[in-house]
Amino acid sequence: MGRWIIIILLLLPGVSLFGQDEIFEGIVDRTTAGIGERFQLSLVLRNAGMSGGKNLALPSLDNFYVLSGPNQSSSMQIINGSVSSSITYGYVLQPKEVGTFTIGAASIEAGGKTLTTKPIVMEIVKTAPPAGALPGVARNQDASEIADNLFLRAVVDRRKVTQGEQINLTYKLYTRVSIQNYSIEKNPILTGFWGEETENPKNVSLTTETINGKQYRVGVIRRMALFPTQPGTLEISPMEMKTLVQVQEKRYDPFDSFFRDPFGKTVTYAVKSEPVRIDVSPLPGGAPGGFKGAIGQFAMNVNVDKTRTKANEPVSLKITLSGTGNIKLLESPRVEIPVDFEQFSPKVNDNIGRKGDLVSGSKTFEYLLIPRYPGEKKIKPVSFSYFDLKKKRYETLSSKEIVLTIDPGTGLAGGSSLTGPAREGVQVLSQDIRFIRTGGSLTLRDERLYSLPVMVGLVLLPLVGFGGLIASLRQREAALKDQAGFRNKRAVRIAQRGLRHAKQMLDKPEMFIAFSSELARALWTYAGSKLNLQQAELSIDRVEEAFQRRGIEEGTTTAFRSLIESCEMARFAPAGTEKADMQKMFNEAGRIIVELEKRLRTR
Repeated sequence: MGRWIIIILLLLPGVSLFGQDEIFEGIVDRTTAGIGERFQLSLVLRNAGMSGGKNLALPSLDNFYVLSGPNQSSSMQIINGSVSSSITYGYVLQPKEVGTFTIGAASIEAGGKTLTTKPIVMEIVKTAPPAGALPGVARNQDASEIADNLFLRAVVDRRKVTQGEQINLTYKLYTRVSIQNYSIEKNPILTGFWGEETENPKNVSLTTETINGKQYRVGVIRRMALFPTQPGTLEISPMEMKTLVQVQEKRYDPFDSFFRDPFGKTVTYAVKSEPVRIDVSPLPGGAPGGFKGAIGQFAMNVNVDKTRTKANEPVSLKITLSGTGNIKLLESPRVEIPVDFEQFSPKVNDNIGRKGDLVSGSKTFEYLLIPRYPGEKKIKPVSFSYFDLKKKRYETLSSKEIVLTIDPGTGLAGGSSLTGPAREGVQVLSQDIRFIRTGGSLTLRDERLYSLPVMVGLVLLPLVGFGGLIASLRQREAALKDQAGFRNKRAVRIAQRGLRHAKQMLDKPEMFIAFSSELARALWTYAGSKLNLQQAELSIDRVEEAFQRRGIEEGTTTAFRSLIESCEMARFAPAGTEKADMQKMFNEAGRIIVELEKRLRTR
């Protein structure tokens, strides 16, 4: 066909195909781009005829990801009787890092000589310019045509569930146009849900679906498992995406059928899903006392690494909860240990997977216990309560009583290997013990050992001490019954512990997801303890309502919501995070807790 076009042009009067020099140039659709943003590099060879050039050599593109290319297209046009041709080699690039970079010269052989392009300077910034200011954005007729053939859907497997019941959410992209690339611009906000991402494919596999008589190619962009944490009508906000779509150029030229670019042009087109509403029914009443929001089907295993040990030597107690359901939200069952044991905060390990469409796995709580005195010690049975979705009722699992035999430690008979407070306690105890003398005689030096008032005091002293002990125990019992007050007093200490854990990750941007999760946990735990809300009751809306009732300023409430949402979003878009951003989030978390403590402190 190309030969016939040239022959026809040669027969047209006044048309010349010769006398024009070959030109090779490099063009970008913008010289400023943001991290994560795509831009197009076009290498255009002009006036080399339809045969084009050979031995194309690209410059180094080490500072960019090559997402697509070469996409080759050709065109011809007649201006004042002269025919010009061009062949374009297109590439879609994405910057790897912030800075100013130079795209070097490309070269090609044409017309018996080697042609080179001029270097191109690209400025890569942290935040991309506004989409409306970018060239190549689909508008008017192009956008109208694309809208009929490209859309994004959020699909859920159920819209009516019980609180804590799993919902499978899938985002699908439907298309009847050619998509060169896409990027997620805004993730959905999952207020009232706990989300567990199950699939975020880098390479999308396409299937076909027919909707309203039209056949679409369909790609799964993301799959998530959601667990509603509160009853009511909850909304999943839209996901927004930016796509690079190739469309045919519209030309009104008598030679359009000959010269229209078969590859068309690339434009940017934004798509977003519709919001999805979920009706969540509350859990039934009658929950057992140990219920902490576990929903699904679970099994429990409780064991110790040894049943016989010595005083001051550690024992490991493991509680493993396994099954299907909201495993990430499980809390440790209550553990009652002997009073003369020292107990440390548990080490928690998650092992999350999938069993069909359900989230499954296990969560292990490992306690380090240190017995301080010898004897037979008993760890009471551990109970764990959950709501069984299949049976539609509450279930309680119980372990067996664990009996430990604690032998005297070597430190009690001298030569102790203990250190720290334990060793000091043993040393003091040894000073208080004296051996009984078996020889010699006893002589009474004075018949009146003590005066009468002293004797009365010595008799009454144990009674007074016993009375004080009873009062102290009653006061402690009352404090423990006042769970709200107990949690309120511990809120700051728990939040500080979470902030300390997060602070250890400040110098490790690669741990941004874990850092954000630790910040969110500190904020949620503080709010739940201060407002006396259980884990299953925690949500942005419930917390904001409680803040309003307690007179918290609107600015502090807004900052709390904003930081929680930022931490939640971090699970989806951790790339490009810098230490300064993490420090800013850490400082904001501390500021919010301080502001809340001024208002929520128990008086």
